[in-house]
Order: sequence, then structure tokens, then C-alpha cells
Amino acid sequence: MKSKKNVGKILAKGGKWFVLWTLAVFELFPLVQLLFNSFRPDQEIKAQPLGLPRQWTLANYPETWVMGGYGKAFLNSLWISFWTILITVFLISIAAYALAKIDFKGKNFFTSYFLFGMAIPSFAYLIPTYYIFNRIGLGNSLTGLIITYTAHNIPFKLLLLRTFLLGIPRELEESAKVDGCTEFQAFLHVTLPLAKSIVMTVAVLIFLSCWNEFTFASTFITSTSLRPVSTRFVKFTTEYSSDFAKIFTSGVISIAPIVALYLLLQDSFIEGLTSGSVKG
Repeated sequence: MKSKKNVGKILAKGGKWFVLWTLAVFELFPLVQLLFNSFRPDQEIKAQPLGLPRQWTLANYPETWVMGGYGKAFLNSLWISFWTILITVFLISIAAYALAKIDFKGKNFFTSYFLFGMAIPSFAYLIPTYYIFNRIGLGNSLTGLIITYTAHNIPFKLLLLRTFLLGIPRELEESAKVDGCTEFQAFLHVTLPLAKSIVMTVAVLIFLSCWNEFTFASTFITSTSLRPVSTRFVKFTTEYSSDFAKIFTSGVISIAPIVALYLLLQDSFIEGLTSGSVKG
């Protein structure tokens, strides 16, 4: 009887790992092939789109970097991401603390308000935002994108952070207040350090959102010198659509910072998400 149970457990475990590895292969294969194709000449890719490079070349990278104007585009994306992360994290950390720890009139309304904000698709307010920003002088500017991205990131990240803070005992802040701390000092010196993992996760999610966003960036920004990285790939799929090597290389250049950031912060990222999922 025990042997049958053991066999069942082994089969279940084997089936689980088979599914996981199958999904991993399906997820990773396009990325690996994208990387390989960035080191292949254009003619080789056209003759055989899939496979290892027969003739390795690094020439695609400097040519694509210059043709796509990636130097300026990277600076623009980093500038947008930095200020969006800074402003959003500052605002939502205070708001999440208030919604999780402080009782005040209208608390449930504001929680529902931000929850409702998550349900509104971004294209629904694309045209009104574009019209308003052009009227007030924020069209075709990085400042306009920063404001838009900040507003777009607030609802989900705020509720994610609030969920985590609900799991931190209120007695910790109360003890700090007994020792002479104000509410803000208790938040700053007690709650925020305990929420470091989820704050890091939120910052990474905001960065990914800013780096990958295309619709608002391509609509709002008309000057080539202000365009972020997310808009440069289109240049190769339109103007240089016949040069497959440059298209694949452009894809690698665009996603490289995201992959590098995830590999660097994957432990903190996963810790923040899993911790936030079981709080509250």
C-alpha cells in the first residue's frame, strides 16, 4: 500500500516538474533565439530564421545602437523611470499607510476608488489626457509622461503595498508613538523598514511599466530626441523592416536592462510579491 502511495507521489512530482520545464522551454526559447539572431548576419537569418549562428558577428550592435538613437533613448527612459518611481513610491507609501493603519472618515471610499481605478483601461483616458496636456503645455514633454505614468501606476501599487502593511501589527507603531514618535515618524522609522522588500518590488514593477510602455510614449512624444527606448523598436520594424538582423538586435537592446534588473533583484522581487500575497 505504501509503495503505491510512494509511486503516486513520484508520478505527481514528476508530472509537476515536466509541466514546469515545458513551460520554461516555451518561455525561454523565443528569448534565446532572439539573442542568437542578434549575432547573425541578415542574409543568414533570412535563409534560416531558427538555429545557432554559423557566422558570429558583433557588427549588429553598434550599427543598431547608432541607427536607433539608443544613447539618447536610454537617457530619456532612465530619467522618466527614475522620477516616476521616486514620486509614485513617495505618494503610495504614505497613502497605503493611511489606508492600512489609520481610521478616518471615507477610508473605505478611497480604497474602493483606487480599486475602481485599476478597472479603467489606459486607452480610455488616452485622448482626454493628450488634449489636456497639449492645452497646458505638457504635450511632447518628458514631464507629461512622468505625470501620466505616475497616475497610471498608483492604483495597483498602492493596494499591493496596503495589503502588505495590513500584516504589520499596529502595536509596533503604537509603541513608537508611546515613546514619543509622531504618526509620520512611526511610519518612517518602524513601518517603512519592515516593508523594504515590498517597496523594492513595487519600484521594480514601476520601472518595468515605464520601460515597456509604448502607447502613451508614441502618442505624446513627437520629437525624436525625446523618445524613450520603447518607441525605438518600431523604427526598425518600419524604416528598416527588411533588415532582420537589426530588428532582432533592437529587441535585445530594448529588453536587456529589464532582464538584467530582474536577475539582479529576483530574490527581493519574489520575496516582496509572496510576502504581499499572504498579508492582510
